Amino acid sequence: MKLEKIFDAKDGKLIKIDGADFHIKALPLSWREVEPDEEGSYNEEKLAALRLELKALEGTSQFVYISPVADKNAAAEELTAAMKHAARRLKDCTAIAGFAIPDTFSAENAAHFVEELSQKHAQYVFFSKSKIEGLQTILL
Repeated sequence: MKLEKIFDAKDGKLIKIDGADFHIKALPLSWREVEPDEEGSYNEEKLAALRLELKALEGTSQFVYISPVADKNAAAEELTAAMKHAARRLKDCTAIAGFAIPDTFSAENAAHFVEELSQKHAQYVFFSKSKIEGLQTILL
């Protein structure tokens, strides 16, 4: 399922393509909630419940961006894989504008994060607390 883009980035700001008013907020998503135990073992019940919450926002002017919480001590690639899995489980939720790039990521890890999540989710925009060379992001 491929969703149409609802948002875009312009000069580091989020804009809705149709020009309509909207409200957006961060939705923290803990790495431990997505992948509580060993690498690649995901909490599908949590993701299903989150999907239902997000589906309830559809048709309103309420949107979120997923803000990954890096609450495990492991490589950036593992956090990226967990968030990519979450994105797959939430793929049909039009209330998601995109994902925040974890603050702890280097420019290289940030580029990898964006590349991985964009492969099947071209509708997402990416949020960052600082400008990342070579990436178009929404500045928080």
